[in-house]
Amino acid sequence: MADPHIKCELDILDKLTVILYRSAFTLAAIIMAVIGTETDAATPFLIMVALLASTTVHIYDKRFRWLIQGAGLFAAIWFMSGLWQPLALGAALFVFSALSIKEYFCFKVKILLLTPIALAGFWFCLVFAVANVAIGCAMVGAALLAFAAFSKWRMPLHFDIGDKSRYQV
Repeated sequence: MADPHIKCELDILDKLTVILYRSAFTLAAIIMAVIGTETDAATPFLIMVALLASTTVHIYDKRFRWLIQGAGLFAAIWFMSGLWQPLALGAALFVFSALSIKEYFCFKVKILLLTPIALAGFWFCLVFAVANVAIGCAMVGAALLAFAAFSKWRMPLHFDIGDKSRYQV
């Protein structure tokens, strides 16, 4: 994971991936606020955001990076296949749950540990047609993702990259 204490030189690709990553959190927060009531309208966008976020993950350990990236890719492919859409949405929500946990470990923002609970609660309530609880979980998830986005945008870009020599390929 990135280390805020190390300031490396960022090239244009580093800056672009950090901006895309932070934008993904921002878009996901907005989409989660909509998806609670309009699931069909927002699902493709959430899949796109999950794919975007999963391709710009800055995690040193390749196993975790590949897991998150694979889930984002799965979400996009499964959504495009037209099969059971809640599975694609679940994979997309997994990406943001994992990224929220990553942000907790990087920057010790404890409230982000609630994100996977809110997003999983939303997904389960959506699948089992508990609409009012799903809306509540979606709003909590949106607020947590917005908090993560706000926190990320306040940080210098190099905080997300850390020590480039420690990344596993």
